[in-house]
Amino acid sequence: MKIAHISDIHFGMSWMFIEKMAKKGIERLNKEEPDVVVITGDLTDYGLKKEYRGVKRLLDSINCEYLAIPGNHDARHQGASVFEEYIGDRFFVKKVRGYKFVGLDSSQPDLDEGHVGREQIEKMKRYIGRNSIIILHHHLLPVPDTGRERNVLVDAGDVLKLLSEYQVKVVLNGHKHVPWVWEINNIVISTAGTLSCERTPYTQSFNIVEIDKKIKIRKINVFDGKEKVIVFEGK
Repeated sequence: MKIAHISDIHFGMSWMFIEKMAKKGIERLNKEEPDVVVITGDLTDYGLKKEYRGVKRLLDSINCEYLAIPGNHDARHQGASVFEEYIGDRFFVKKVRGYKFVGLDSSQPDLDEGHVGREQIEKMKRYIGRNSIIILHHHLLPVPDTGRERNVLVDAGDVLKLLSEYQVKVVLNGHKHVPWVWEINNIVISTAGTLSCERTPYTQSFNIVEIDKKIKIRKINVFDGKEKVIVFEGK
């Protein structure tokens, strides 16, 4: 299984969105020929219809199926309902090559902090297992070098416990704009950086996640194509 993981596009009219970087990143990931592309939220900057129309045109240049969940920016100004109109369901279960992708909506209207909630947790129990890949926007664990921590999921403990009990192996998230990977209780939790936003000083990037007997994560710099590779032994 080969997954391209992008996040935090922040498509909008402000100076912080770099359209040519977004296009370059998608052009680069298309060369990887992934089985699926995962987008972990903040597709837009303000959750506006014109932003959703713009980012939808951008995402339609992806050469394979893509799966996306909303972030806190997407939920602004009643953006959650607009997300469903242009992108799709905010909670979903999708099978791709024997893996079950479970998309969660951790966003809350006009709030930066994330929350999965009891309803989605109960739904997760029906679908998750060793072959599941969890997709959400907010991070379950703090990300280094991102300042004071304020936006870890408010129910992160409950979610982590559930993932551990059901032996989930991979979680993909965004939100912090800084790429990082943790491994806890045999769960690989990968945070993607921003694809095309200048809000943070880190270089724009995306990840390629390859799952076989091992889990290999390649962070690819959009600007110069340089890579950093992390490999986890399968258990």
